[in-house]
Amino acid sequence: MKNEVRVEEVEESSIDDLIYVCSSAFLEDPVHAKGTLLKRNWLRRMLSEYGSCAKIAYYREKPVAQILFYPEAADPTLSVKREKAIFLVCVFNPFSEAQRLGIGTTLLQSLIQDCRHGLECLGGKPCTFIVTKPFNIGKFLSLPEFYKRNGFKPSPTEPDTLHLDVTKPYIPAEPVERYEPLPEDRGKAIVFYSPVCQFSYQFAVTASRMITEVAPELQVKMFDSWEKPEESIKRKNWWLIVNARPIYKFFMEEEEFKAEVK
Repeated sequence: MKNEVRVEEVEESSIDDLIYVCSSAFLEDPVHAKGTLLKRNWLRRMLSEYGSCAKIAYYREKPVAQILFYPEAADPTLSVKREKAIFLVCVFNPFSEAQRLGIGTTLLQSLIQDCRHGLECLGGKPCTFIVTKPFNIGKFLSLPEFYKRNGFKPSPTEPDTLHLDVTKPYIPAEPVERYEPLPEDRGKAIVFYSPVCQFSYQFAVTASRMITEVAPELQVKMFDSWEKPEESIKRKNWWLIVNARPIYKFFMEEEEFKAEVK
């Protein structure tokens, strides 16, 4: 199996391979296509400003899995950024023929080794610690469980956050302030999406449509949080505000989501 798997840093020429890993089942969806365009532009920007921030695993010459990460310093929505900290977005291996072969572990361990010895996106320097907010999509191995198997520990102060010390002990992030109602948000729905994940735009469009179904009188405004970080920061980086109130339910819990919006 080892001879059939290779791991490569993402370069300009392999961006489409990275997109394919996550989006192979959605290539004909025009809304998802907008998300992939945002992701491509984000990757090109990261490559230009920081260097490679992802790795692809190829199995029998097919791109089958990816790991995505970036320096916390690159995130424009953070007011306080921890020195040389790496944010791990996700590890994803959706192809059945490439699962249970240790490919995800190979990708993660490759990143950890780079973090110890020097990362391109940190100017060749080691990172202090890795931090991640794992999520489950209802398929494949649970990301929280996967990270814990590889040495990650829960943050004592940040909910749903795991970390791995690399060269220095983990430093908790600054406490997140509570969103306070803004007069400008009344009578509107403010929806944020991120270019880091191509599904984020698709999620924002779906949530906006569902809001309009419940409350057609509301004006819905969508913002790219990396392009308009000031809009995100003043709303305490909450992804969805309806009539000056934060929404806690995710849109995939459709009935509960619509009830909260209403």
